[in-house]
Amino acid sequence: MSLDPQVKAFLDRRAAKQPPPPAISDLPLEEARAGFSGLWKKLNPPSRALNRIAELVVPGPRGPIKCRLYKPRATDAAVPVLVWYHGGGCVLLSAEDYDGTSTALAAEADCMVIAPDFRRAPEHPFPAPLEDSYAVYEWLILNAGAIGGDPARIALAGDSGGGYLAAAVPLEAKRLGRRQPLYQVLIYPMIDPAGKTSSRVTEALFIDDAGLDWTNRLHFGEHLLDPRAALLRAADHRGLAPALVIGAEHDPLRDEGRAYALKLRQAGVPALWFCYEGMIHGFFSMGAIIDAGNLAVQQVAGALRHVFRRAT
Repeated sequence: MSLDPQVKAFLDRRAAKQPPPPAISDLPLEEARAGFSGLWKKLNPPSRALNRIAELVVPGPRGPIKCRLYKPRATDAAVPVLVWYHGGGCVLLSAEDYDGTSTALAAEADCMVIAPDFRRAPEHPFPAPLEDSYAVYEWLILNAGAIGGDPARIALAGDSGGGYLAAAVPLEAKRLGRRQPLYQVLIYPMIDPAGKTSSRVTEALFIDDAGLDWTNRLHFGEHLLDPRAALLRAADHRGLAPALVIGAEHDPLRDEGRAYALKLRQAGVPALWFCYEGMIHGFFSMGAIIDAGNLAVQQVAGALRHVFRRAT
């Protein structure tokens, strides 16, 4: 096993705690949420100074959806828009827990970032998180100009459960006959909740198969094979937005992310797959302690700048 030294130091510190941190699936839900949120705020890179950080409220199918709005700089010109769907398996975490990551993406990609606080399971199970996530995208197509964004340049991104949403929204847009986003960035996405790939079985650092089964059970329930949940099993991926898919070597979700990139390419969708060696699930937003997380943010920002520039 070739772990990055910074990742190993992080895991060693967690293992040395007395008592050691319990498995997330063994905790009461609210305790798991509070603990994970506190940890994530510490692991995120420091928040950047931006022109504006504000709250935005978007109408949703079951009520208003609160979003965090990050604007990189003062300008009268319309700026491109990135919708950032936070991780946590659609059960844990919030948009605020990713402030450091969101400000870094806004600053480095020179775009407006909209981070929705979609409804979470188990209070609001599948398809509620997807419905809210799609509603924000649909609202931006029609209204981005009113908040200084460019409705012609909207990209989607997310990690883990948010990676699932960033991949599911383009499929939902295809199903409903709506236009595709400019780009989709899928960071160790949850793509096949019913699948048991090799990495799901063998990789168990920080997040393991039991933890994934816990969030999948709370979120998807009996819908694990629904094509709106199991995106790898959707009938038709043709015509979806180009994609950048990022994985981590020691991540249970590694293989399904790679399989989805291949599925997109087989359907004629331009899709790139990058796997970060020595990394674990969650590394992208651990820039406070893991340099490779910051490098991955730079990679994503560079891809977005290129895509936004070409679409100008």
